[in-house]
Amino acid sequence: MRMVYTGADEEEFIDARQRLLVELDAWSQMRQRVVDPVVAGAMLDFRFERDGLLGRWSRDVLRNALLVWFPRKVVLLDPHSSTVLSTVEALMDFFDDADLLDERSEDPVLLRSYLTAIADRFDAAMGEPSNFGLAKFWAVAMAEHGIDPLNEVAAQAFIDRVRRGEVEVDQDLLHDLAYRHYQGDPDAEVAAPSPVFPLASAERLTAEAEVTPVVPQLRRFVEWVGDGRDLAEVGAPAEFVTMAKRAGVVRVYRGRLVRVKKAARRLADPVQLWRAAVGSVLSNPLAAEMVTELATEPATIPMLVEMLGGDGGTILRVVRRLAEYGLVEVFPAGEEYLEDLLDFAGVDYLDDVPEQERQVVQLLPLGVQAAYELRVAEGEPVLTVADLAGETAEVLFARLAPLDPQILDDGARTWLRAREPERAIAELSALARRTDDFEHRMLAFRLLARLGGDGVAAIAALRDHSAAGPAALAWLFDAGLIDRSEVAGRERTYSKVDLLATDIRTEGREKALADFAAQPRPDQLLFLAGATICGHPSAREVLESVVVAHPDRAVSNAARKALDWLHEES
Repeated sequence: MRMVYTGADEEEFIDARQRLLVELDAWSQMRQRVVDPVVAGAMLDFRFERDGLLGRWSRDVLRNALLVWFPRKVVLLDPHSSTVLSTVEALMDFFDDADLLDERSEDPVLLRSYLTAIADRFDAAMGEPSNFGLAKFWAVAMAEHGIDPLNEVAAQAFIDRVRRGEVEVDQDLLHDLAYRHYQGDPDAEVAAPSPVFPLASAERLTAEAEVTPVVPQLRRFVEWVGDGRDLAEVGAPAEFVTMAKRAGVVRVYRGRLVRVKKAARRLADPVQLWRAAVGSVLSNPLAAEMVTELATEPATIPMLVEMLGGDGGTILRVVRRLAEYGLVEVFPAGEEYLEDLLDFAGVDYLDDVPEQERQVVQLLPLGVQAAYELRVAEGEPVLTVADLAGETAEVLFARLAPLDPQILDDGARTWLRAREPERAIAELSALARRTDDFEHRMLAFRLLARLGGDGVAAIAALRDHSAAGPAALAWLFDAGLIDRSEVAGRERTYSKVDLLATDIRTEGREKALADFAAQPRPDQLLFLAGATICGHPSAREVLESVVVAHPDRAVSNAARKALDWLHEES
């Protein structure tokens, strides 16, 4: 099972949570353990909201979950510790048995002993109304008055009655909870993960700074100022002159603009000069916020308008200023950005989006550096590609796979250099066996192959594994290391189910099935027949998607028959 969902879409996590709960239910029946799926699901929700590391647990994590987050957010019919903590203990044991605990988790023995120790504190925390979050306060108040909080009409009518004084609630408590809610409650709020900053080398930054418009402009301006110029002679825009003064390369002396002699070293170093100048543009809050937002991903002009406010003209002016300092580049929005353009512009047709706004803005290396330094200055957590060298392989893949392939490649090299080959092989092999994410499994194989003969041998050793085996065979075949005759039909089908299931979860049914539907119909029908007997745990999910979303009715009907057969067999 994939266990890292840092920065993932909520829908992607919800699918993973459902799969985990199904596995937990099967495990609990075998082990004769009583599990409340609501409590288990809430624990997974907590982990997703905090950092997406579903398999990383420690006593501090459990404390925050059970003594802060649960009292703030979770409404239970039976909130007593005996019910809740026994389910949490079962969840930890399930993770341990299924080898789903992250290697950075604390020993399960410590986790169990901690759960036993906090029973009384948990009951007290759950029963204290001052620990409630604002939403939970209203949910509990409504339940006490026989109102279903999920009935929006009834819930709003209840709130209106409270405001009119027809229903009494503890107004002092409500005031305190509302104040905490609106001031922010870091221990209970969703924690947005830090973007990954692929910081460029010093040499790359020097080369980038050298060719920015602003660096040569400043040098030419200082050279023109020479031994001094009367202010009346200065024809440069006032904004530029102000920036040059802030950069410390010129100053006003007795009514004349003169060079700052101590700035000679700064003028010779393009990065130093760029740093001195860029503060002027980033002192504009809109420009600084734009750079910070772009650290997550490139954005179209309409998206920036939606995120930052203002209008297209204002955003474009700021973008041009950032480009002068080498922070961003702008390029025409291709087909992959069409849906984004229409959604954020609020129109139905591309022609309704002004031509100058059909553009994408993304950070350049200097922009990434500036975004990183802004985040550091604000005291926000930061994460670089180099930082990921100390993380697990699954965290590395989850954070870097969605980024530029070159960033992933650089990160993978750094990760491999940070550990002994034996350790890397063991971790990558374990991930390949455990994950149900096809992309992560293939990335594990790619890194194993970089470790030479021992890495390839580790891939070959997975050939008989029930989950990783078919993908390992496919990789070995594609690498020319085994003959086609060694790859059975089941292995090929299993790998295809693997890939389709991953694409369906990440891209949606219609997009994921587009390539599949482009294959010859006989090949598609043969795959559907094989999917029912290949043994892949996601076969049912794939067949259901084909039934619902495949454009060819004949293939859709065949998938329905295969699904019926699969239901009968199970």
